[in-house]
Amino acid sequence: MASKKGIGITATILVGVVAASFLVYLIPEDTTMKFVVSDFKKHLDEIKEKKILLENSIQDSFENLMEKKLDPVEYTEIAELSSLQVRGLVIELATSGATEEWSDSYVAAIQSLKKLNEQIAETIIVANMLYTNADSGDIDKILEKINQLKEESLNLVKKSDSLRP
Repeated sequence: MASKKGIGITATILVGVVAASFLVYLIPEDTTMKFVVSDFKKHLDEIKEKKILLENSIQDSFENLMEKKLDPVEYTEIAELSSLQVRGLVIELATSGATEEWSDSYVAAIQSLKKLNEQIAETIIVANMLYTNADSGDIDKILEKINQLKEESLNLVKKSDSLRP
């Protein structure tokens, strides 16, 4: 005959196995964060507005840097923060689960944000050059590239708008 202690140990093991098997079903397999979007037009409009705010903010700060109203180190901090915000917008668009009819518009919007981030990176280079008193000819070349990136970003926004269903 089985002892009470043996029955208790067996019951405990059985409960543990059953509990562990239920945990497999309770723990989600995919823990990545996703943005649930139901109105893709509104979502793109909101991202576009946020992008405009970031562009204006970075432009104002960059003008202050060029007019020596803002220290290059301070500008770099502002620009890096803006770059993080732009990356957040890219992630938000990329993980929104846009339907096939909206995907081309979303891709163009993401490309536009990436161009903005490139532009911000170039302004940081200018800030570093100003900090080290670099040659103004080199700075002018980078300023041309910044203007080119602005134009490309604007064209991608227009492309995104034109690709909306």
